[in-house]
Amino acid sequence: MATWNDLILATPRQIAGKLQDEGATTFLETFLRTEGEQVVLLGHLHRGPHLLREGAFNDGRVHLEAATRPYCARDERMDLVRSASHCFTEALRTERDAARLSLISLHLGICGLLLGGPKDAREWTSIAHQTAVEALKGILSQALAEQAPTRNRYLGGVLNFIIFFTSSATLGAGYLAWDRLLSKRTDKVLRRALARMEPLARYIETVREIRLRLGEPASVVPRYEVTPTLDARESLSQLSIRTLLGDDDDALDFNGRETRRASRRGPARDTSYNH
Repeated sequence: MATWNDLILATPRQIAGKLQDEGATTFLETFLRTEGEQVVLLGHLHRGPHLLREGAFNDGRVHLEAATRPYCARDERMDLVRSASHCFTEALRTERDAARLSLISLHLGICGLLLGGPKDAREWTSIAHQTAVEALKGILSQALAEQAPTRNRYLGGVLNFIIFFTSSATLGAGYLAWDRLLSKRTDKVLRRALARMEPLARYIETVREIRLRLGEPASVVPRYEVTPTLDARESLSQLSIRTLLGDDDDALDFNGRETRRASRRGPARDTSYNH
């Protein structure tokens, strides 16, 4: 089994023409050995990792595995990679989940690289990068909806009870108790989301590094960071996804609802953007 970091190190930095046969085989073998990482990733996301072993996607993987055989001639290997690329394109047409779409796009980028098409490789890895970020933002938006008390019939009922029956003299104490209850719920929901987001964030960083090795300038390849915020009780009170681009001091923070401009060294400012 290979790690994401192994894949980064195996990716050639500057692509000029086609890869040498030995380099292509080593790179492809390393990529195929990251299947365990891919299965673990989709398992954390509750995205049905078994689906990667079925249908057109699985057929494409079989073609790539055949291309790594020691006795496979170069022309035969290229034909197998082309067949794999066709299978992944077919899988892409029927897939709707953002995380799986990202992995399929990454496979297409790898095929483009092996076939001597660095431009195709960069385009597909860019799509893989952007689609994975969409999945990351989707997890955060879902968590934000789950933590809202109005979306929970039990917590909503407790809130209505407190407001209706509590006198003004004791409302402050009731509010503090309610605040502690909300804090615990928020912490639970956000920690569950964070556990899903962290492996996806590592994958996103891997794809970013691959894009850089394929020759894309750092000024156009953003970095994404998952930023947790703790409250006075050391409970997780907020998650945000920070977008960093090049050497610009400004960053963009997405909090699950909206995107705001922020300084790399400070909190988000009030200027908001449509997500």
